[in-house]
Amino acid sequence: MLVLGIDVGKRELFVQLQDASGGWLGQRGPVANTPAGLQQLSHWISTFAPPEQVQVVMEATNVYWERCAHHFQALGCVVSVVNPAQIKYFARSVLRRGKTDAMDAELIARYGVVMHPGRWTPPSRALNDLKQLTRERLPVLVRRTQEHNYLQALQDAHYASETGVKLAQQRLDLVMEQLVEIEAAMHALIHADETLSQQLKLLLSVPGFAFVSAATMLAETVGFAQLETRREISAAAGLAPSPHQSGTKRGRGSISKTGNARLRRIAYLSALGEQGHTAECEPTIAICGIPASQPKWLWSRWDANS
Repeated sequence: MLVLGIDVGKRELFVQLQDASGGWLGQRGPVANTPAGLQQLSHWISTFAPPEQVQVVMEATNVYWERCAHHFQALGCVVSVVNPAQIKYFARSVLRRGKTDAMDAELIARYGVVMHPGRWTPPSRALNDLKQLTRERLPVLVRRTQEHNYLQALQDAHYASETGVKLAQQRLDLVMEQLVEIEAAMHALIHADETLSQQLKLLLSVPGFAFVSAATMLAETVGFAQLETRREISAAAGLAPSPHQSGTKRGRGSISKTGNARLRRIAYLSALGEQGHTAECEPTIAICGIPASQPKWLWSRWDANS
């Protein structure tokens, strides 16, 4: 199988094609990161092999990789989307000196040849929409707190302009309306999907989970599509223990924090919310892994259940 490494940019793509042994076959770039540019790139690739015999490897660069990944997946290529940190450390392992877009494309192709990354499967439309809604909700919450604090400061001032207070109240009301609209859309989206509804019901049966935290967990794990065990979920959230030991030295361990920060936040808050109910908290720990550093009894209970 041939490997196509793609360095994805906001406007341009750089690519290199290698055979199964890492031999150079060709490179292109810059190619416009547009439907027309992708079509031209597909035609060029077809001169070497049919889509089924090509593995396309790219980094998950913001949202700019999505059009490219969906395009090649629809063609029938094997698409692999990897964490940029994996490419970064792979470059260090091969003592890469220098950095250009063309060099990055070569490195990504080489990573695909050596590491054989797994196949990417696009999420369903419902899961994709749910992820966008849960991520949209967080900045709205932050904005609500900011506007509430600002309004309160105006109201507590010795003198405040009536117009200023009125405008601040209107902004707060608008943010509150958006928050209600987002949560209503999340409810409607999940209830319209039988699979998501069933998964949500199971998560809500775990102490510490409410609707928003359960919906966020589903969105960030893509419905647990590739996470089957609690250890895999813990690793994906960056909650897995990170020991620190060398020879006779025994340093203090911590969590790895190598994973999805949004998932880690939800997992930690859900476990922390049940810290006063030790017997009921075990299912939460089993799903979420270990919270950041407190409370200490959660560490011991995780170890006992591992």
